[in-house]
Amino acid sequence: MQTELFDLPSPATIQEEAAVSKPSFLEKTFITLRLDQAIGLVLILLVFYVLIFSWGVEKGKRSSQDGQVIRAASAPVVLPEAVEPAPVPAVTVSPVVAAVEPAAKETPITVAELPKPVAAVSKPEGKYTVQHVTYITQSAADREIQKLAKLGYTAFVIPSGKHLQVCIGGFQTRPEAIQLLKQLKTKQLVSGDAYVRPMVR
Repeated sequence: MQTELFDLPSPATIQEEAAVSKPSFLEKTFITLRLDQAIGLVLILLVFYVLIFSWGVEKGKRSSQDGQVIRAASAPVVLPEAVEPAPVPAVTVSPVVAAVEPAAKETPITVAELPKPVAAVSKPEGKYTVQHVTYITQSAADREIQKLAKLGYTAFVIPSGKHLQVCIGGFQTRPEAIQLLKQLKTKQLVSGDAYVRPMVR
């Protein structure tokens, strides 16, 4: 037989091939990226991050608005007609005890003490007013108006889209409004960002 015609490996080459290790899975699947591919991948990841972040912000806004609505709706309003007097328990007086304290009586809330709706409070006359604070819910604006009314200030609401701007007083000149704003800031009744604004008709 002629061995030159056939390519038969010699025993030495078989041992050399066995000594060479096989490439691992990571070596076979090594991914190379060109610069333009790397930049494209970074941009795609950045857009994905921005979309997820904005979705989370919107979800947070919706949940905080829902929380305000739930808190405002959870406060029960008790009308005077619905309040029944609590039964007074029978008290036996022993000869040793000279005086017995009367049972505490609940006082019902009168209709005059309930917050007035925003529409019921009329705007004062004037060209200028002091904008105090802005609310989203009507109940919060009503509470602020009632608080200011107890302190002797005329407060009202100017609606602006879905916001309610609580304003204080009405003045014919801007210096009069500025003087009231200074008084309110010294008494710390308004925040530092309250300002004088024109009255909207």
